[in-house]
Amino acid sequence: MDFNMIDHFSRAEVRKALIDFLRGRWVSVQTEDGFRRYLNGKPLRVRDKLELDNIIRLLRPRTFYGTIEIYKRIESREDVYDEGNVISATPTWDIDSEIGNWRATVEVISEIINFLSEEGVKNSVFIIWSGNGAHVHIHPLSISLKANPLDIAWSITEFVKLKLESRVEEIRRKHNAEKLILANEIMPRRVFTAPLCFHRKLDVVTVPIIPEDLDDFDISWTSPKDFKFSSDWNKFSEGEADALAERAYESIGGYPIMSKRRRKGKKLEEMLWFNEPPDFNVQ
Repeated sequence: MDFNMIDHFSRAEVRKALIDFLRGRWVSVQTEDGFRRYLNGKPLRVRDKLELDNIIRLLRPRTFYGTIEIYKRIESREDVYDEGNVISATPTWDIDSEIGNWRATVEVISEIINFLSEEGVKNSVFIIWSGNGAHVHIHPLSISLKANPLDIAWSITEFVKLKLESRVEEIRRKHNAEKLILANEIMPRRVFTAPLCFHRKLDVVTVPIIPEDLDDFDISWTSPKDFKFSSDWNKFSEGEADALAERAYESIGGYPIMSKRRRKGKKLEEMLWFNEPPDFNVQ
């Protein structure tokens, strides 16, 4: 690796993107020694430049991750395992692929964006190029419904994934991209890559992209020496995804693993909160 990670994380635009994405999320980092999600016995968090600098100075991370959940507070282990402490969760589509098939990944992203636009979600979608593939996110503040955040994130993600399965298969065959997969990885405390850090193995920058810039995207945007990204990726329209959330939940139902979950055909106001869920995974 012929670039300096400390210099990279000192850049103002990098710091701003990391703080904007990670604020309110339980943070995990990839270091030379492996994954870390605690520091001095407390969950990692990034609320401001001081906390970001502290993590960079003490842990020297390569990659930052944040949970799908946004929390009211992150002070202790109990806080991040308390579902009543969750404000919202981020619907996210995980596109697994290989970096050499990046054009196939872009086509899948376009399918998701077009579907969301048809469902009225046009101003609250952003993409983070994760390395071999990408993550498509709906901004959590575009959902204003008072309901279980995990149920909402799961049902939206699964609803769209199922609608696009046949199209993804067509793209896979067209590009001979055997490893191309559109996945729903929503689960409690699941983490996804933050913008403008580095992939944990590949020497690429995890650049954020907005739908309007996708047609111009080229894999060269991820170059550590000359990366390019969409600066207004964090925009959203409050309540824009509410109608999609209602439609998805009534069709799909809530998060499926826990016992006593309400299933499809039920209204959002009939949802039950879950008991203690399993731990998160890291990609």
